[in-house]
Amino acid sequence: MEDANEKLQNSVTDLKARSMRDNLVFSGIPEQRGEDTEALLQDFLQKKYKLEYEISFERVHRMGRWDEFNEHPRNIVAKFTYYKDREFIRTHAAQKLKGSNVWVNEQYPPEIEERRKKLYPVMRQAKKEKKRAKLVRDVLYIEGEIYTPPMESARQIATTRQTGPSHASQQTPRSDRQPNKRQRQGSTPSGR
Repeated sequence: MEDANEKLQNSVTDLKARSMRDNLVFSGIPEQRGEDTEALLQDFLQKKYKLEYEISFERVHRMGRWDEFNEHPRNIVAKFTYYKDREFIRTHAAQKLKGSNVWVNEQYPPEIEERRKKLYPVMRQAKKEKKRAKLVRDVLYIEGEIYTPPMESARQIATTRQTGPSHASQQTPRSDRQPNKRQRQGSTPSGR
């Protein structure tokens, strides 16, 4: 029953991820009450990317509720009509948005985001050691090999072999690694 429940949960997570694959999340774009978010994003992309055409979106909106006392602007989620436009914006973000306070990221379901957060410190450490490291969805590749946390159980390894690599990184990376910035400052991140 436990295995069936886990398979069902993994299927639901996979469906959520597939429904978000045309989306990008834009962080740091200033907001105003009553704005036309799609026009705002279109204008921002035209200026930063120097496009000769308008990007076609299916939907653009801010995440969460409006609060005039928010310290930071809410993120914008954009569902692109064409995957090629989405990839162009995503792959050129580092070059085109350099020096601005705006970031572009892919959107994932919360379950995958949690797995990714656990892999970020491992990826950063690998890059410090001048190793090739790449995070694809919720799987970390270091030097072309799937990273498997050292304390992963035999059951999870077996599950990974049966269902594919998208479940290879469900465990927390080793706790003997360097603490992240918040942990060094003595605060505990919320929600973890």
